[in-house]
Amino acid sequence: MSESVHESPVINNSPWTDDELLRAIEAYLDMLRAELNGQPYSKAQINRDLRAGPLATRTKGSIEFRMQNISAALYELKMPWIVGYLPAKNIGTTVKEKMITLLHTSGIEFLEPFVATADPARLARNVKALRQQTLATRPLGSFQPAMVSTIATSYVRDPAVKAWVLQVANGHCEGCDAPAPFIGGDGLPYLEVHHVMPLSSHGSDTTANAAALCPNCHRRCHSSIDRDEFKLALYQKISRLIVEVPELD
Repeated sequence: MSESVHESPVINNSPWTDDELLRAIEAYLDMLRAELNGQPYSKAQINRDLRAGPLATRTKGSIEFRMQNISAALYELKMPWIVGYLPAKNIGTTVKEKMITLLHTSGIEFLEPFVATADPARLARNVKALRQQTLATRPLGSFQPAMVSTIATSYVRDPAVKAWVLQVANGHCEGCDAPAPFIGGDGLPYLEVHHVMPLSSHGSDTTANAAALCPNCHRRCHSSIDRDEFKLALYQKISRLIVEVPELD
């Protein structure tokens, strides 16, 4: 049977109603939850279900493009989006604002812990929340973390990157292999995430530049006489690490 749905071109080209947008958003968020939790789903089947039900007057392509609109709105909110739906580049400001408004009424609170932040307290809360989940996909992070200036300068950190690195370490220092020295206030093994190429040297906030270390190894990275040799040892020991070249201001 053909994938196409017979419908009136006038209806096809008519503006989407808020109810249609909400139905698309609901389906999108269901897929995003599944993706973040490592659960299988079929974008094609969900598209068919929408055309067989609440979006019967819309085409397969128009629904696909609407999903990319939703990704664009989530990108604007600095929240995760479905990997298979790249954010649309030509989404209008009016459409984007409407999408953002409807997303806020559609239960996106589960995405809040993924929002990058320069606030250390909020970062800690978000990391704790994410470590209590299973991060099924390796987070993208940010190759150029934004800086914010207050009394001191901090970097905007991705909580999913930190949580993922700590989960992979599984309670053992990736530098010396020793168990975490104690249980932290959050009830989890205490390790510190270290950026092998410092953010201040334009290092990336990604899993390829971050290692979970015990406090002793972390201080060794910053303060020991052999810190350069130890950094090289980390690159050799941890296969996901990628050497980054520092940039000079």
